[in-house]
Amino acid sequence: MAQTNATILIPDISGFTAFMTTTELDHSSHAINLLIDEILTAVGDEYDVSEIEGDAVLLIKKGPAPAKKEILNICLKIFNAFHFRRMWIQRYTVCPCKACQSISNLTLKFVVHHGPLAEIKVGHFTKQSGLEMIVAHRLLKNDIENHEYLLITEKLLQQEADASETEDMEWTISSSEYDSIGKVDYRFTMLNGLRKLVPEPPAPSVFYRTDTTPYHEVKIAASVRDVYMTFVMNMANRAEWVPGLQKVEQDIPEVFIGSVHRFTFDDYEAIISPRRMTITEDGFIYAESCQITAMNLSLIYEYVFKEINEKTSCFRYRFMNASESTLTNDVNATLLERLGQMAEGFRKYCEGIVEFDL
Repeated sequence: MAQTNATILIPDISGFTAFMTTTELDHSSHAINLLIDEILTAVGDEYDVSEIEGDAVLLIKKGPAPAKKEILNICLKIFNAFHFRRMWIQRYTVCPCKACQSISNLTLKFVVHHGPLAEIKVGHFTKQSGLEMIVAHRLLKNDIENHEYLLITEKLLQQEADASETEDMEWTISSSEYDSIGKVDYRFTMLNGLRKLVPEPPAPSVFYRTDTTPYHEVKIAASVRDVYMTFVMNMANRAEWVPGLQKVEQDIPEVFIGSVHRFTFDDYEAIISPRRMTITEDGFIYAESCQITAMNLSLIYEYVFKEINEKTSCFRYRFMNASESTLTNDVNATLLERLGQMAEGFRKYCEGIVEFDL
């Protein structure tokens, strides 16, 4: 069994357990995956990814212990990327589920340790093990009364002198006692105050020109939330109910404000992009842009999802001209006819679903 000295770095998403158990499983998992991806992008090739542990990433860097300043730099890089992405999801989401709406409650902490690790190879996989790996994971449970901090063990720090570049951080000396391990000494510095320094993502462009175009509506025998989630969050499935729609292609599977979805119809192509989502007292308002280049059309489709009761909702819809040119009566009539066919197909689709797979 091969042994090597290595630095163990564990970014851990705090609040993960409560987040996963009190929100929709599919969407909470999806949100966590986006944040984990952001952590991995920030790490780059500075550390090797040993394992993804649900709410944490196990990172390994073989060789001597890094300087305290180096550790601080990589952790702050991850911290900033994590919170930038978290704020971006909050601003650009069109999903009203508890997971996407409560993502602001997630925080990030770090544990950094150094020592000899053993490598166990099982098939094509290599797993790091040993006492120091156990120590690092045990340190995720400690007496620090905060959920955003950087913890570095004294065992690591003893190998490097403190750098003057880290003196502006307030470090606290502490320790924790663990069964079968004993006392582990470490220092930690709080990071929650640094959230304020994370640059905010740009606000999405949600403005569009409205007019007095009337709404049309249909009643759907399904809950307002299921109707909304089916229509908006499962955009690739619209070919199931939109007449003439052959397929939907998109660069990413997620649906956000500004995401691009290419709709291929029998006789034309359209680019659909979400513009805004508003949660109301009894439902949701959602709008998306539609560009049909071959017809020189620029449209805004606006949809209102309103709860009638727990098992019935009202689906209201309209389109508005987003270009400077005037739509002819024939074009208006054709668009309205197709929109009505879509609404009727959507109603039948929703009422034919027993369980929504979202």
